This record gives sequence, structure tokens and C-alpha cells, in this order.
Amino acid sequence: MKTHHLISDLIETLAAHKSTVVGEVKASWARCDFSLSEPQLVQSYVRDRNAGVDYLNKTLASTINAAQPRFVVKFGGVNAHQRPYVARNSANVATHAGSNPTEQCELADLLCVTVFVDSKKDMIATQAAFFQAKKDDAIDNQTQRWLYDFDNEFDYAASSFWEKTLSNNPARRMPEWNEQRTSAFQYLILKKDKVTARLSPWSVEHQHNFEFFMYRLMTFSAGKSYHVNDAASGSWSSIVNDVLRMGFNKMGGKARNSPGLDELVDYFNDFLDHDVYFLERNDPGIPIILAIIQDTKQG
Repeated sequence: MKTHHLISDLIETLAAHKSTVVGEVKASWARCDFSLSEPQLVQSYVRDRNAGVDYLNKTLASTINAAQPRFVVKFGGVNAHQRPYVARNSANVATHAGSNPTEQCELADLLCVTVFVDSKKDMIATQAAFFQAKKDDAIDNQTQRWLYDFDNEFDYAASSFWEKTLSNNPARRMPEWNEQRTSAFQYLILKKDKVTARLSPWSVEHQHNFEFFMYRLMTFSAGKSYHVNDAASGSWSSIVNDVLRMGFNKMGGKARNSPGLDELVDYFNDFLDHDVYFLERNDPGIPIILAIIQDTKQG
């Protein structure tokens, strides 16, 4: 069966659980402590018991898995330290100068990924989106803003990070606006009463509830597609793969058709009876929320 038809079948199944997806994702944030700073709040979402990712496994995943025999859902959270810094190039800075004298900033505070695999755990399709987290509807760092809202490229600041990537160089090209840029790089507004995903550019003021973003990401209508065959090109798929490979060769698991992502999938599965939902990495990287969906009838 073609990938398009497999995804269509998955969408039909998830659409039957839309209200559950939206409701449980909203509840997963409500159980977090919003007095924490942005990085601490994101960390708690991916790590803490009975909230965030763990809560989604106990409620949303278990509901979908019990309701039908074909698709199995599992959520995973990854925490990382020493988030990679990027440097804006001089041409972009000359047009839109930021507020940081070094014109360096963190690439993101969070990466959200949906990975769809077959019965052998080979990747069928993957969607991803990066987020900068804010506690309010305000930009307090113009360097971060112009990275997401204007720049066409950046360099990783530390060689210790980019030397471990498939591209083995610091330069990365960002997607253009006609290449789903607005959905690939977003803002996460962390308010206690409502967590929202705000699309770039900031000036457009287009945002919707994070729970609806997650429903759209899981149904392949949000984020941007990741292609492992393009992971060494220095463009979008390289940026995603850079983060997926953090701790590469330190995780267990077998590299199949998507090295880096395959090891993460193996770490969090078996899907139905494996209680592991969290991975702590001391390597430089970005926290990740993974929605892993397996088609048990394919492969």
C-alpha cells in the first residue's frame, strides 16, 4: 500500500478520537507547574510522572490503543542539556539586527515529532516542528525573533555539536516561506490557562491551542516533513536529524532506514507494555516530545 494511503487510514482512525486527543493534550499541560521558567516547564512536561508525556501515555495512548487493533500509539519525552547555540550570519544581521550583541541564540526550546512506523519499526513518514518557548505574548529577544522570522541560514556556534552531525559542517539552510517555514519554526506560549502554538512570523499573530497543534501534527497537517535521505544536505532535514542524533552511539536500538530516529523509537517501545517514556541526555541537544505511531498491519 502506498504511503499516502497508509497515512489516510491513520488520519481516519485519529479523526474518530479528535475530542480525546484535544482534551487529553490540554489536560497534560494543566498538570504542570506554571510557576517554573520556560526551560524548567518544558523539562517537566517531558519528564514528570502523571503530567505531560507520561499522562498522555496513560490516557490518550491507552484510549486509542484499546479502541482498535491496527494502530498503536506511544509518547516519548527526551530531555537535553547545553542546548546548541546558533550564530546569525552578517548579511541577515545587517538587514535585521537583533538584541544580542553576539547575534547568537538557542536554536529552540522544544522539538515536537510525529513518527509513523510499520510493524518492523521502519519509518513510513515523519513530521516535525521546532518551538521557542515564551511565558507571555511578547518577544524579549530580537535575535531569536529574526532567526525564526527572517533568516535564511545560520551556523552552529560550537564545533563540538556540529562535528557529530551527518553534514559535518556548521552551516544550515532554513526552509523558505513557501516550504512550510511558518509551521516548521513556531513559538510556544506557556500560559497557565491556555498553552498555544504561535506560527512564525510573529507579526502575523496567528496562533491556536497547542492541543489542536498536536492533533494536526499527529494527522500530518502541521509541522514539516522530515526525510532521512536529505539528512546530510544541510537543509531542513539536517536540522531535525542533528537533534535526533544527540547522544548518537550511546542509545541502544538498531539503525534501520532512519538512523538517529530509529534508536529513539526502539528506546521507547515495545508499544503496548513498555513503561519507559522518558530519556535523559547529557549531550547537547533540544528537549523532544515524540508521538510514535505503529501500523501493525504493514511491514
